[in-house]
Amino acid sequence: MGVLVHDGPRVAGVAPLTLQRFGPVRMLGMLGKEPGAIGTWVAAPADRAAVSAAVTEELVRRRGEWDAEILSCLVPDSATSDVLAGAGLRIMHRSAVACPAIALPSTWDAYLAMLPRGRRGNLPRHLRRLDEGEVELREVRDPGELPRAQARRQELRQLQWDERGRSLNPMHRTDRFRAFLLEEVRALVPPARALVWEFRVAGQTTGIYVNFVDSRSFYRYLGGFDPAHAALGIGKIAIAAGITPEHREGPRTL
Repeated sequence: MGVLVHDGPRVAGVAPLTLQRFGPVRMLGMLGKEPGAIGTWVAAPADRAAVSAAVTEELVRRRGEWDAEILSCLVPDSATSDVLAGAGLRIMHRSAVACPAIALPSTWDAYLAMLPRGRRGNLPRHLRRLDEGEVELREVRDPGELPRAQARRQELRQLQWDERGRSLNPMHRTDRFRAFLLEEVRALVPPARALVWEFRVAGQTTGIYVNFVDSRSFYRYLGGFDPAHAALGIGKIAIAAGITPEHREGPRTL
């Protein structure tokens, strides 16, 4: 269950919710799970007050469809629970679980000094594969190349999880998810809010990773690599590349 708020033909906000039954109790909850936190419904800053009011009005109208609402993943200063409770809705609040993050120092050497001895040598060894040309890192910026890159990312991610015998989220195997992620990167790559990294070995694409960035942070998101090249540590190279100053261009949190 979700609530879309429209301003004319434009979608102004989204309230991502789920409706589940636990025995006789119908529980309305937030879409998502810890770790992670959101402050309110999904909306641009200028639309948040109007979206919050519209979502609250809709939930009050439909309050007979559930017995209680559980709000989780909210940041400590979120006003969402107060607004809903003020409208007379029954709210159970769960404290937020902080999303793990690393505060990065200003230099690569200072970061390495923070690590245990084994990892201190491990990351530079993987990055040398980039320096020596064994692995090539290429940023996909051309919008015309994004469909190919996203199709390859999905293919590699499925190969990686299948090789390990692990259960990949079924949604991540669908064309619908690929289309959503493609639309997302098409919107965020031009303003440099998303980075699509393509890793190549001997001219062949062996890994694709999608990351997000803002003025403060580098957010590792989603990717996959060819398990035939697992010994090269493509995933570890992707992590290390996001930490090095030349790739993060200012953000100080990972």
